[in-house]
Amino acid sequence: MKLSEMYFKEFTLREFCNAISEEFGINENASSDLTKLTDVANDVVFKRFNIKPSDKVYFISGSARLYLSEGIRKLFNLTKPVGDLDIVIPDKQIWIDAGLEEEYNRGVFKPVDDGSIEVFHVWDPSLGGDDAYAHVKVRSESEIMNDLTQQGGYWFMSLYDVIDYKISLNRDKERDIVQLIGNYSEAMKSGDKKLKMNILKKIITGLGREEANKFFARIGSEIEVGNRRVREEE
Repeated sequence: MKLSEMYFKEFTLREFCNAISEEFGINENASSDLTKLTDVANDVVFKRFNIKPSDKVYFISGSARLYLSEGIRKLFNLTKPVGDLDIVIPDKQIWIDAGLEEEYNRGVFKPVDDGSIEVFHVWDPSLGGDDAYAHVKVRSESEIMNDLTQQGGYWFMSLYDVIDYKISLNRDKERDIVQLIGNYSEAMKSGDKKLKMNILKKIITGLGREEANKFFARIGSEIEVGNRRVREEE
């Protein structure tokens, strides 16, 4: 990774995601569809693995994090329900203790017939068999778990990790996204928190910033395409 790319990921993008989280807190209404999925997961995943949702030994990966806040759902123009629930449990011993060593070695445990909930031992979108994800590089499980978000007693992948891997889905579009967030970072160097939030709000709501709308709608559309694929496969 180039030094400029590393700086973007570790500073600019992280600052941007933190600002979004601050502006659109997760104390709003979570998606009812997400709540239904986590309720089912209580029985078919957490009880099966003999862990509590509050135990920080797993995380819910992918775009589910975006459904924790009504504000963020609107920001990304997510009009369709969350497609599925992917849970990552990295510790092999937990799988062995649950009698699922074979599933661990296979890479996935499917506790429900419709595929709406799946458990993996590694978070690696490139292993999904979809060419769009073949080149996607993500952080290690230990790095991801250092930045998890807890809501409703469950551990979710951070907004930073969600947006990071969504951005990398399309190299051709990445330049525009980097430029947009870079412009935001430059505008924020004053350190004035009030100014920071006011400018951020203008960017993310698209008030006079058409490119901002395109950025968020682009990521939202990629998420909905993935969700639609899940529903078509059911």
